[in-house]
This record gives sequence, C-alpha cells and structure tokens, in this order.
Amino acid sequence: MKEWSQSDVGAAQGSGLCSEEIIALKCQAVLGLSAEGSLIARFPASFFAIGLGASSFAVMWEVAQQLWAMPVGIVVGVVILAMGIWTALLTLYGLKLWLAPLAVQAELADPVQNCFPGLAGVGMMLTAVSVLPFSATVAAILLCIGGAFAVAFGLWHSQLIWKTTIALSDATPALYLPVAAASFVLSIGLSTFGHSEWAQLALGAGLFSWLTIDSVLFYRLYFGEPLRDQIRSTLGVQLAPPAVCSLAYVNLSGTSEDVFVHCLIGYAMLQAVIVGGVLPRIVRRFSAGLWSVSFGATALATTIEKLAIRGESGFAGWLALPVFAAANLLIMWLAVRTIILAMTGSLLPAPIGGQKER
Repeated sequence: MKEWSQSDVGAAQGSGLCSEEIIALKCQAVLGLSAEGSLIARFPASFFAIGLGASSFAVMWEVAQQLWAMPVGIVVGVVILAMGIWTALLTLYGLKLWLAPLAVQAELADPVQNCFPGLAGVGMMLTAVSVLPFSATVAAILLCIGGAFAVAFGLWHSQLIWKTTIALSDATPALYLPVAAASFVLSIGLSTFGHSEWAQLALGAGLFSWLTIDSVLFYRLYFGEPLRDQIRSTLGVQLAPPAVCSLAYVNLSGTSEDVFVHCLIGYAMLQAVIVGGVLPRIVRRFSAGLWSVSFGATALATTIEKLAIRGESGFAGWLALPVFAAANLLIMWLAVRTIILAMTGSLLPAPIGGQKER
C-alpha cells in the first residue's frame, strides 16, 4: 500500500480534489506514523474527556465540602490530582502537535473527532474554578487562556460545519462540545469570578446552541442508522448539556425553588437513566471514551448539592447524598477500568486503518 507524505497531500490540495478525497489522503498520510507504532500519533483529543471528568469531580468535592464539611485534605488532594491529569494530557497532546502534525490534521478533518480538541480550553476553565479557593491569580490565568482557546475553537468548528457537509451518520452528541459545553463552562467560570452579566451571555449562547443541536441529534438517533462501534461511547455526552446548563444557571440565579433549574435537573435525570440503560448494552467493551459520561454526572451532582446548600428541603435534600455517592462510584469505576486498560496496553485506540498491508 502506498503511504502518502505531507508533500503528496499538499499536491493533492492544489490539484482540485474534493474535500472528502483530501481527507482520505490525510488519513493515509498518518498511516505511516501509526504503522511505525508511534504512541504519540495515536493519542486522541477525546482523552481530554478524562481531564474534564477529573476537573468537574474536583469542583463537585469542593461543593460537597461546603455542604457536609468534608475533610479539606481530601478536597486538596482531588484538586491536585485533577491538575496533574490535565498537565499530563496537555503535555502529551502538545507532543502530538510537534511530533505528529499529520495525525492532528487527520483528527481535525474527522467530523466526530474534531469536536474534542476544544475540550483543552474547557478543562482549563473548569480547573480555574477548582483552583480559585487556593490561588486567585492562577485561576484567573487559566480562565483567560482556557476561555480564549475554547471560544476560538468553537468559532472555528462552527464555521467549519457551515462551510462543509457532514454525513448524518457522523452526527453524534460530541457536537455539543465545541460550542454548547464550552459556553456553559465559560458561564460557570465567569459567574464564579463575579462577572454575572457576561456569564448570562455565555449561558444564552450555550443554551440555544444545545437546543438546536439536540433536535438534530434526536432525529439522527431515531431515524438514522445505528452509531458505529467506534463512536458509540459518545452517547455519554448526552447527559452533559442539561446537567452543565443547570449548574451554570444555578451559579447565576442565586435563588432556591427555581422552576427552570428544576426542569433542567429533571431532563438531566431522564438522560442519566436513558444513558445508563443504553451504554452497557451497546458499547461492547470498555474504552476511555466512556469518560464522556463523567462530566454530566458530576455536574448534576454539583447542581443538586448547591440547591441543598441554599436550603431546598425537597428533592435536593433527599438526592444530594445519593447522587454524590453515585458520581463518586462512577468516577472510581472509570478510573479503575482505565488503569487496567493502560496496564494491558489497550488504552490507546488502534492505528488508523488497522494493520499495514503486506
């Protein structure tokens, strides 16, 4: 099989080939890196979901400390762990940008995988929220850098969708991530720093982006072909929009017994039940992509905790501890299964295109 070099791809771009053919050439170009066994070339941007889950887990524990007077040492340990995970993930993806640029290009050309690189900025913003009680300066720097990157990536991804056509089979819940999820987290970060009016703008951008994409995705899931095995784990993202939106709204509302936030929580719980029932049946084996469910689960727990702190004695008082415990069990299960995958050498996805032809 012929391996395409970067110069071959460049020549193809100037030859008038259609975008689909150029994408195919880019994927062929990265085959050389993968066939040589380059681990960096196989490191996917979707692994940022692990860091996102860790950061939201840290925020959940900080709110739990306020509600139940949890030991401060545990909270500090969780925050340090989340920061360490993010440092490792950003370092590894930085090495991929440097050592395997063709692999990055192929990833950005993929209509599913190109939704994930923006999570680097989203994770920085969540880390800023978790770090704020310890260092306002570090938190402000992380929020500014992460927010700028997330907004820039969301704009790039939006114009990419408007300028190109993707197949209905490539429409997955990952489409929520570049704009909707990033806007919700930006709103959470801005409101945490006291910029409530700007946070309201970000919340509006996320809310209506989510509702627009939601209708398209449910049409695809109802009437389109089943999701391919490789991307079924993206269904875990389905829980995130209502859960993270409810957290962003709670940060801004400052009131208890709010009908709208109760509606958001109700929809998030519905999605949690559906996703919890569907994923174990359709995902044939564990993969790191299942970390996509962690963001929504921890955000939902954090929202209910905040309502309980405000004195809601209804469902928030009853559900705060069980949902917090369930989110902890989910994170521990994901962490253990991920460590097992890493120890067995099965954590990274298979090389693009499978085995090299002989």
